[in-house]
Amino acid sequence: MKDISTDEMPLIADRGPFPASLGPAGAALSMPETAVIQEIAVEVGTLSVSLADVSGAVEDVDKLMTKQVETLRGLRGLSESLARGNDAIRDAARSALAATVDARQTVASGQTRIDAALSDVTALANQVALFGERIEALTTALTKVARAAGDIDAIARTTNLLALNASIEAARAGAAGRGFMVVAQEVKQLSGRTQDATRQIEGNLADLTREITAIAETGRAAADRAAQVKREAGHVARVMTEIDGAVLTIADRQDQITETTETATKLVTATEDGFHGIGAGVTQSAGRLSAAKASLSDLVDASERLVSSTARLGVETVDTPYINAVQRAAEEISAAFTAEVEAGRFSLRDLFDHAYRPIPGSDPEQVMAAFTGLTDRLLPAIQEPMLNLSSAVVFCAAVDTNGYLPTHNRKFSQPQRPGDPTWNAANCRNRRIFADRVGLAAGRNTKPFLLQSYRRDMGGGTFALMKDVSAPIFVNGRHWGGLRLAYRV
Repeated sequence: MKDISTDEMPLIADRGPFPASLGPAGAALSMPETAVIQEIAVEVGTLSVSLADVSGAVEDVDKLMTKQVETLRGLRGLSESLARGNDAIRDAARSALAATVDARQTVASGQTRIDAALSDVTALANQVALFGERIEALTTALTKVARAAGDIDAIARTTNLLALNASIEAARAGAAGRGFMVVAQEVKQLSGRTQDATRQIEGNLADLTREITAIAETGRAAADRAAQVKREAGHVARVMTEIDGAVLTIADRQDQITETTETATKLVTATEDGFHGIGAGVTQSAGRLSAAKASLSDLVDASERLVSSTARLGVETVDTPYINAVQRAAEEISAAFTAEVEAGRFSLRDLFDHAYRPIPGSDPEQVMAAFTGLTDRLLPAIQEPMLNLSSAVVFCAAVDTNGYLPTHNRKFSQPQRPGDPTWNAANCRNRRIFADRVGLAAGRNTKPFLLQSYRRDMGGGTFALMKDVSAPIFVNGRHWGGLRLAYRV
């Protein structure tokens, strides 16, 4: 904890001595009593800061635990979704396996039918080939018949010629050749009928040859088609065999998927049970931590009240210069506000305006109130010199009862940089509402002063232990807010 030397307090020295140390009934305390109270004040101040540090650490852990609870809830929800998805996969795998078994049975049945059809097609192809061979033999036989018919026709013509010659010779023989004439005429008639028959046979043979030739052509085409069908049927049979093998492989994979899914389901169930157990434990721990945080917050409040009570005894402590300075500065602000209202330069209604209007595009959000222009005009002259009290002073700024800080010190009132909220949060702290425990307590305190301890987040996981002393600001007896003075310890 840092003491303030007289060299570091030019303004405090100019504002008169601190109040004398008083005991019961206003009696002056003896030096030993003063020393004891000062020692108690130092110890209580150290305890207050330590409690604030511990409380802040517990609060950080509580936030982490809260996030862990939310994360575990999310993980539990994900595990439940995973379990449902795994169940769906398992059911789908079982259905797919059943469908695969049915498909294999269908393929096997189809294979049997295809084998039977292939056998029939093979037999048909063989029959067609045999029919072609028989057609060829029949064509050969018809050719021989045609040749025989030609021979018969030639013989008939020769016989007819011989019969004609015999008739001529019989006519020359007269009565002696009359009997031979009759024979010759009969032979001639028989020859004629033979020629007629051979011509009819030749015509029939021609027609029969054409039909047989057509049948032979059709038979050859049928044989070719049967051979093609046989080849295609063989290809289909091979494809069906491959399909059967593929379906068998799929069935094996489905078995593996089902087994793996069953294992995954057991693991997911175990994980889900683990999440439930962890979640219950973390939730219980978070509840206990919240209770501990509340207890620590009560202890911090009690230690701060004890520090304030020690300070009110009139014994000078390390906090006394800051307490006196902030009280005098708060009185100056009260007087300045009151003068503006009584002179009619500013209305009491606007001074207590709480209709905050956001500044467009600000990040973090900044807001304006009806009195922001007034505080910009009056407060810097009072707040800025307070920074010179000690090198430990971090800031001095007034807040209303809602924690709204209209006018900050100049070093914390930089224009915001668009798109850089991190820099803005550290350097553009004016026109902001700080509704945290310390800020609201400082704005709403109506006692002569309020001394608080807290951790200030410096960014990057770094925290600085701070004290915040505030004094109330009144305007015409009405509580406007408080003036905060923060300093490092």
